[in-house]
Amino acid sequence: MIVNPDTLRPIVNLDGQTCFGCGAGNPFGLHMTFQTDGERLYSFVTVPAAMAGWDRTVHGGIIATMLDEIMGWSVIALLGKIGVTKTMTVTFQKPIQVETSLLVVGAIMEGVTERQVKVDGRIYAGETLCAMAEGTFAAMPPQTAVRLGVMRADYMQRFLPILNQANRD
Repeated sequence: MIVNPDTLRPIVNLDGQTCFGCGAGNPFGLHMTFQTDGERLYSFVTVPAAMAGWDRTVHGGIIATMLDEIMGWSVIALLGKIGVTKTMTVTFQKPIQVETSLLVVGAIMEGVTERQVKVDGRIYAGETLCAMAEGTFAAMPPQTAVRLGVMRADYMQRFLPILNQANRD
């Protein structure tokens, strides 16, 4: 799948974020950033050699992490809610080599209710579909995420502009 990044709107993450998937402040993480066309979420990623499993093949856990991250952020960026993984099924189609330019794509599938949503994630190397996932995510408003202990109230205050951006689109 080929996507022109110049046609996409960036989703701005928090400064100081240390998440393994999306945190620029995590020296060992994937440093995923996100862009949207309003219907899907995109991340352009190159997995470093330190995240290999066999030889130069990206470890399956890293692949699953990228898929989980794009699906969770799809709930955030496309629905304006906090998304927490309930279930996730990964299908590995083709091996992915480290230091390869990848496109990770997320989309809301169906089943959008007040409390849960089905999400799709895919990883492409050029036109080749390498891995895909389907997940069911708990989707909750910010106050519920704080009440359930998903995020602290002070952290949520910093995160609200990201959620509000989705609700303006």
